[in-house]
Amino acid sequence: MPLLTQQLDNSRQLPHAALAGAGPLLGMPNMRMPTPKAPVHILLIDDDLALGQLLREYAVPEGFRISVAATGESGLEAVEQEAVALVVLDVMLPGMNGFEALAEIRRRSNVPVLMLTTRGSTADRVRGLRCGADDYLPKPFDPVELLERVRSILRRLQPRDGRLGFLRVDDVEMDARSRRVICGGREVDLTASEFSLLQLLLSNAGTVLPREELVPLVLDRERTFNDRGIDSLASNLRRKLGPSTNGGERIRSVRGIGYVYVLADGSIGR
Repeated sequence: MPLLTQQLDNSRQLPHAALAGAGPLLGMPNMRMPTPKAPVHILLIDDDLALGQLLREYAVPEGFRISVAATGESGLEAVEQEAVALVVLDVMLPGMNGFEALAEIRRRSNVPVLMLTTRGSTADRVRGLRCGADDYLPKPFDPVELLERVRSILRRLQPRDGRLGFLRVDDVEMDARSRRVICGGREVDLTASEFSLLQLLLSNAGTVLPREELVPLVLDRERTFNDRGIDSLASNLRRKLGPSTNGGERIRSVRGIGYVYVLADGSIGR
């Protein structure tokens, strides 16, 4: 079946690029031109083709490559067949909706996903985060903000600090370099945001971390009134990691403050 994505050609045309490294040019020494950095591939799953063109206009000069899928089904095919760095996924899609597409993406891939939701729809945002989205952006939005959200998610995929390259707390092991998490001997698939939150909780195990500190570090934005982003991520982690080795909860909510990763002996610092 042919790939049902609309490819938007956003490669920059370099003068004489086809001659790079081909040999001496007009008597000049045989010098290879530096290889241009490959653009970051972003897949937009949205039936609004005008939005795809608008995003291209803003994103291409910033070093991104944009492809567009008009349906959830064609977007899934693109995720499987192409090297996609990040998916921008609209909730309102013909046929398979955004939540259904997200659930299917998560069954097949850990590619980060930024969801586009209806403005003011808190339920959609919370549902998206619970289903595995890394962030959300309400429509209509400023393309500049969307690109900053994309950069923020991609930054969270990078190891933060060599000292946090490997963590082990009780039966949980985390390798930031390979972005693998092993819990009780089994590998756990996490989104970029879930990985970032768990990394902070494990590196401060036994210590309560305030929501006000977690939101900018994990979601790269300031916490807003009634912001449930961290709560949704913590809920996902509880479900994916399961109970502690002692049968208790691993991640505890401290009312009015934030979250703490509870050590197997049940201890919590101050």
